[in-house]
Amino acid sequence: MELNLDLANASPVLTINYTEIELWLVGCGGTGSWLAPSIVRLGRVLSSKGKKVKLYFVDPDHIEEANVLRQCFCDAEIGLNKAKTLALRYAIAWKMEIGAIAQPFDPAWVVPAYNTLALVTGCVDNARARQSITQILENNNHQFTPRTWYLDCGNSRRSGQVLLGSHLSTQPDDYRFDALGCFRLPAATIQQPDLLIPQPEEIEDNSLSCEQLALLNSQSLSINQRVAAETFDYLLQLTTGKLRRFATYFDLESGSGRSLYTTQTSVIQAIHQSSN
Repeated sequence: MELNLDLANASPVLTINYTEIELWLVGCGGTGSWLAPSIVRLGRVLSSKGKKVKLYFVDPDHIEEANVLRQCFCDAEIGLNKAKTLALRYAIAWKMEIGAIAQPFDPAWVVPAYNTLALVTGCVDNARARQSITQILENNNHQFTPRTWYLDCGNSRRSGQVLLGSHLSTQPDDYRFDALGCFRLPAATIQQPDLLIPQPEEIEDNSLSCEQLALLNSQSLSINQRVAAETFDYLLQLTTGKLRRFATYFDLESGSGRSLYTTQTSVIQAIHQSSN
Protein backbone atom coordinates (compact mmCIF):
# COMPACT_ATOMS: atom_id res chain seq x y z
CA MET A 1 0.00 0.00 0.00
CA GLU A 2 1.34 3.44 -0.96
CA LEU A 3 1.95 5.72 1.99
CA ASN A 4 0.02 9.01 1.82
CA LEU A 5 2.31 11.87 2.81
CA ASP A 6 -0.14 14.67 2.04
CA LEU A 7 -0.44 15.78 5.67
CA ALA A 8 3.31 15.82 6.15
CA ASN A 9 3.71 17.88 2.97
CA ALA A 10 0.76 20.20 3.58
CA SER A 11 1.24 23.94 3.98
CA PRO A 12 -0.56 25.99 6.64
CA VAL A 13 -3.52 28.10 5.53
CA LEU A 14 -2.50 31.72 6.06
CA THR A 15 -4.81 34.67 6.66
CA ILE A 16 -4.15 38.40 6.75
CA ASN A 17 -2.49 39.87 9.82
CA TYR A 18 -5.68 41.24 11.37
CA THR A 19 -6.52 43.38 14.39
CA GLU A 20 -10.28 42.86 14.05
CA ILE A 21 -12.22 39.70 13.27
CA GLU A 22 -15.84 39.08 12.34
CA LEU A 23 -17.29 35.65 13.12
CA TRP A 24 -20.53 35.05 11.23
CA LEU A 25 -22.82 32.07 11.84
CA VAL A 26 -25.39 31.83 9.05
CA GLY A 27 -28.04 29.25 9.87
CA CYS A 28 -28.84 28.54 13.51
CA GLY A 29 -30.71 25.26 13.15
CA GLY A 30 -29.41 21.69 13.04
CA THR A 31 -25.65 22.28 12.95
CA GLY A 32 -25.65 26.00 13.71
CA SER A 33 -27.38 25.64 17.07
CA TRP A 34 -24.66 23.22 18.27
CA LEU A 35 -21.85 25.30 16.79
CA ALA A 36 -23.02 28.60 18.29
CA PRO A 37 -21.47 28.20 21.77
CA SER A 38 -18.12 27.17 20.28
CA ILE A 39 -18.02 30.22 18.01
CA VAL A 40 -18.70 32.51 20.96
CA ARG A 41 -16.05 30.70 23.00
CA LEU A 42 -13.57 31.24 20.17
CA GLY A 43 -14.54 34.91 20.11
CA ARG A 44 -13.85 35.13 23.84
CA VAL A 45 -10.40 33.55 23.38
CA LEU A 46 -9.48 35.91 20.53
CA SER A 47 -10.73 38.87 22.51
CA SER A 48 -8.49 37.90 25.42
CA LYS A 49 -5.55 37.98 22.99
CA GLY A 50 -6.23 41.60 22.06
CA LYS A 51 -8.32 41.13 18.92
CA LYS A 52 -11.46 43.20 18.42
CA VAL A 53 -14.18 40.60 17.89
CA LYS A 54 -17.62 41.01 16.31
CA LEU A 55 -20.09 38.12 16.44
CA TYR A 56 -23.18 37.73 14.27
CA PHE A 57 -25.88 35.03 14.24
CA VAL A 58 -28.22 35.00 11.22
CA ASP A 59 -31.44 33.02 10.79
CA PRO A 60 -35.00 34.13 9.91
CA ASP A 61 -36.61 30.92 11.20
CA HIS A 62 -38.44 30.28 14.44
CA ILE A 63 -38.08 27.29 16.74
CA GLU A 64 -40.69 24.60 16.16
CA GLU A 65 -41.62 21.60 18.27
CA ALA A 66 -39.99 19.31 15.70
CA ASN A 67 -36.64 21.11 16.23
CA VAL A 68 -36.34 20.44 19.95
CA LEU A 69 -34.93 16.91 19.92
CA ARG A 70 -32.34 17.28 17.12
CA GLN A 71 -31.36 20.92 17.52
CA CYS A 72 -29.98 22.67 20.60
CA PHE A 73 -33.26 24.16 21.80
CA CYS A 74 -35.78 23.34 24.52
CA ASP A 75 -39.58 23.33 24.77
CA ALA A 76 -39.64 26.72 26.50
CA GLU A 77 -38.08 28.31 23.40
CA ILE A 78 -40.67 27.11 20.88
CA GLY A 79 -41.94 30.04 18.82
CA LEU A 80 -38.86 32.22 19.35
CA ASN A 81 -36.44 33.24 16.61
CA LYS A 82 -33.44 30.90 16.44
CA ALA A 83 -30.71 33.52 15.98
CA LYS A 84 -32.04 35.78 18.74
CA THR A 85 -32.49 32.89 21.15
CA LEU A 86 -28.93 31.62 20.74
CA ALA A 87 -27.46 35.12 20.79
CA LEU A 88 -29.16 35.96 24.08
CA ARG A 89 -28.25 32.62 25.65
CA TYR A 90 -24.53 32.75 24.83
CA ALA A 91 -24.08 36.50 25.23
CA ILE A 92 -25.03 36.00 28.87
CA ALA A 93 -22.97 32.82 29.27
CA TRP A 94 -19.75 34.19 27.74
CA LYS A 95 -20.18 37.91 28.39
CA MET A 96 -19.83 38.70 24.69
CA GLU A 97 -21.91 41.01 22.54
CA ILE A 98 -23.63 39.10 19.73
CA GLY A 99 -25.58 40.63 16.88
CA ALA A 100 -28.71 38.62 16.05
CA ILE A 101 -30.24 39.09 12.59
CA ALA A 102 -33.66 37.51 12.07
CA GLN A 103 -33.54 37.85 8.28
CA PRO A 104 -32.24 35.85 5.32
CA PHE A 105 -28.52 36.44 4.85
CA ASP A 106 -27.47 39.34 2.63
CA PRO A 107 -23.89 39.15 1.25
CA ALA A 108 -23.74 42.96 1.30
CA TRP A 109 -23.42 42.74 5.10
CA VAL A 110 -19.91 41.30 4.88
CA VAL A 111 -17.45 43.98 3.73
CA PRO A 112 -14.41 43.74 6.00
CA ALA A 113 -12.00 46.65 6.36
CA TYR A 114 -8.33 46.29 5.39
CA ASN A 115 -7.30 45.11 8.86
CA THR A 116 -10.35 42.88 9.43
CA LEU A 117 -10.68 39.15 8.86
CA ALA A 118 -14.22 37.87 8.17
CA LEU A 119 -14.93 34.17 8.76
CA VAL A 120 -18.40 33.22 7.59
CA THR A 121 -19.67 29.78 8.56
CA GLY A 122 -22.67 28.56 6.59
CA CYS A 123 -24.90 25.99 8.28
CA VAL A 124 -27.67 26.10 5.70
CA ASP A 125 -29.45 23.27 3.96
CA ASN A 126 -30.45 24.62 0.58
CA ALA A 127 -28.83 25.71 -2.67
CA ARG A 128 -30.32 29.21 -2.70
CA ALA A 129 -28.84 30.09 0.69
CA ARG A 130 -25.44 28.67 -0.29
CA GLN A 131 -25.45 30.72 -3.47
CA SER A 132 -26.15 33.85 -1.44
CA ILE A 133 -23.35 33.19 1.04
CA THR A 134 -20.89 32.31 -1.71
CA GLN A 135 -21.23 35.83 -3.13
CA ILE A 136 -19.19 37.20 -0.22
CA LEU A 137 -16.08 35.73 -1.83
CA GLU A 138 -16.32 38.32 -4.59
CA ASN A 139 -14.76 40.61 -1.96
CA ASN A 140 -11.48 38.77 -2.59
CA ASN A 141 -11.30 39.18 -6.36
CA HIS A 142 -8.66 41.91 -6.25
CA GLN A 143 -6.82 40.86 -3.09
CA PHE A 144 -3.70 38.72 -2.97
CA THR A 145 -4.45 37.67 0.59
CA PRO A 146 -8.21 37.33 1.14
CA ARG A 147 -9.97 39.06 4.00
CA THR A 148 -13.08 36.88 3.66
CA TRP A 149 -13.30 33.10 4.10
CA TYR A 150 -16.37 30.89 3.75
CA LEU A 151 -16.63 27.63 5.69
CA ASP A 152 -19.50 25.53 4.37
CA CYS A 153 -21.04 22.78 6.51
CA GLY A 154 -23.41 20.16 5.20
CA ASN A 155 -24.81 16.76 6.05
CA SER A 156 -27.26 14.07 5.08
CA ARG A 157 -28.78 11.50 7.43
CA ARG A 158 -25.54 9.89 8.61
CA SER A 159 -22.72 11.67 6.79
CA GLY A 160 -21.37 15.17 6.48
CA GLN A 161 -18.66 17.44 5.16
CA VAL A 162 -16.85 20.67 6.00
CA LEU A 163 -15.35 22.69 3.12
CA LEU A 164 -13.21 25.83 3.36
CA GLY A 165 -12.66 28.31 0.55
CA SER A 166 -11.83 31.90 -0.29
CA HIS A 167 -12.03 32.31 -4.09
CA LEU A 168 -14.39 31.62 -6.98
CA SER A 169 -11.78 31.11 -9.68
CA THR A 170 -11.53 27.75 -11.45
CA GLN A 171 -8.05 28.52 -12.79
CA PRO A 172 -5.33 26.43 -11.07
CA ASP A 173 -2.78 29.24 -11.50
CA ASP A 174 -4.82 31.37 -9.11
CA TYR A 175 -4.04 28.98 -6.26
CA ARG A 176 -0.25 28.90 -6.30
CA PHE A 177 1.45 28.35 -2.97
CA ASP A 178 4.57 30.17 -1.79
CA ALA A 179 7.27 29.40 0.77
CA LEU A 180 5.14 30.64 3.67
CA GLY A 181 2.05 28.58 2.96
CA CYS A 182 -1.38 28.57 1.34
CA PHE A 183 -3.09 31.94 0.92
CA ARG A 184 -6.05 30.94 -1.29
CA LEU A 185 -8.44 28.01 -1.60
CA PRO A 186 -11.30 27.26 -4.03
CA ALA A 187 -14.78 27.91 -2.70
CA ALA A 188 -16.90 25.04 -1.42
CA THR A 189 -19.16 25.39 -4.44
CA ILE A 190 -16.16 24.86 -6.72
CA GLN A 191 -14.95 21.85 -4.76
CA GLN A 192 -18.46 20.39 -4.78
CA PRO A 193 -20.65 22.04 -7.46
CA ASP A 194 -23.70 19.94 -6.61
CA LEU A 195 -24.13 22.08 -3.48
CA LEU A 196 -25.83 24.58 -5.80
CA ILE A 197 -28.28 22.03 -7.23
CA PRO A 198 -31.70 22.34 -5.48
CA GLN A 199 -32.85 19.16 -3.76
CA PRO A 200 -36.41 17.83 -4.32
CA GLU A 201 -37.70 19.37 -1.09
CA GLU A 202 -36.38 22.81 -2.13
CA ILE A 203 -38.39 22.99 -5.35
CA GLU A 204 -41.58 24.94 -4.71
CA ASP A 205 -43.73 22.93 -7.10
CA ASN A 206 -42.51 19.50 -6.00
CA SER A 207 -45.09 16.74 -5.84
CA LEU A 208 -43.67 14.91 -2.83
CA SER A 209 -46.10 13.92 -0.10
CA CYS A 210 -45.64 15.06 3.51
CA GLU A 211 -44.52 11.54 4.40
CA GLN A 212 -41.89 11.56 1.62
CA LEU A 213 -40.61 14.97 2.72
CA ALA A 214 -40.34 13.78 6.31
CA LEU A 215 -38.32 10.78 5.15
CA LEU A 216 -35.95 12.97 3.12
CA ASN A 217 -35.35 15.24 6.09
CA SER A 218 -34.90 12.53 8.74
CA GLN A 219 -31.43 12.72 10.25
CA SER A 220 -29.42 11.05 12.97
CA LEU A 221 -29.59 12.75 16.36
CA SER A 222 -25.79 12.87 16.42
CA ILE A 223 -24.84 14.02 12.90
CA ASN A 224 -25.23 17.77 13.50
CA GLN A 225 -23.06 17.67 16.61
CA ARG A 226 -20.36 15.85 14.66
CA VAL A 227 -20.44 18.46 11.89
CA ALA A 228 -20.31 21.24 14.49
CA ALA A 229 -17.27 19.69 16.21
CA GLU A 230 -15.37 19.36 12.93
CA THR A 231 -16.29 22.91 11.94
CA PHE A 232 -15.16 24.38 15.24
CA ASP A 233 -11.75 22.75 14.88
CA TYR A 234 -11.41 24.29 11.41
CA LEU A 235 -12.13 27.73 12.86
CA LEU A 236 -9.77 27.16 15.77
CA GLN A 237 -6.90 25.95 13.58
CA LEU A 238 -7.49 28.68 10.98
CA THR A 239 -7.27 31.46 13.55
CA THR A 240 -4.08 30.01 15.06
CA GLY A 241 -2.29 29.46 11.72
CA LYS A 242 -2.18 25.68 12.13
CA LEU A 243 -4.82 24.56 9.65
CA ARG A 244 -3.48 22.21 6.96
CA ARG A 245 -6.63 20.83 5.37
CA PHE A 246 -9.46 22.36 3.35
CA ALA A 247 -12.08 19.62 3.07
CA THR A 248 -13.22 16.91 5.47
CA TYR A 249 -15.76 14.16 4.82
CA PHE A 250 -17.07 11.66 7.36
CA ASP A 251 -19.63 8.88 7.64
CA LEU A 252 -21.21 7.80 10.91
CA GLU A 253 -22.45 4.47 9.58
CA SER A 254 -18.95 3.16 8.85
CA GLY A 255 -17.11 5.40 11.30
CA SER A 256 -14.84 6.55 8.48
CA GLY A 257 -13.44 9.96 7.66
CA ARG A 258 -11.01 11.56 5.25
CA SER A 259 -9.58 15.01 4.62
CA LEU A 260 -7.99 16.81 1.70
CA TYR A 261 -4.80 18.54 2.77
CA THR A 262 -3.38 21.82 1.59
CA THR A 263 -0.91 20.65 -1.01
CA GLN A 264 -0.68 22.13 -4.50
CA THR A 265 -1.64 18.76 -5.99
CA SER A 266 -4.75 18.32 -3.81
CA VAL A 267 -6.04 21.81 -4.55
CA ILE A 268 -5.56 21.42 -8.31
CA GLN A 269 -7.26 18.01 -8.22
CA ALA A 270 -10.22 19.49 -6.37
CA ILE A 271 -10.61 22.13 -9.10
CA HIS A 272 -10.25 19.65 -11.95
CA GLN A 273 -12.76 17.20 -10.45
CA SER A 274 -15.36 19.93 -10.22
CA SER A 275 -15.09 20.63 -13.94
CA ASN A 276 -15.44 16.99 -15.00
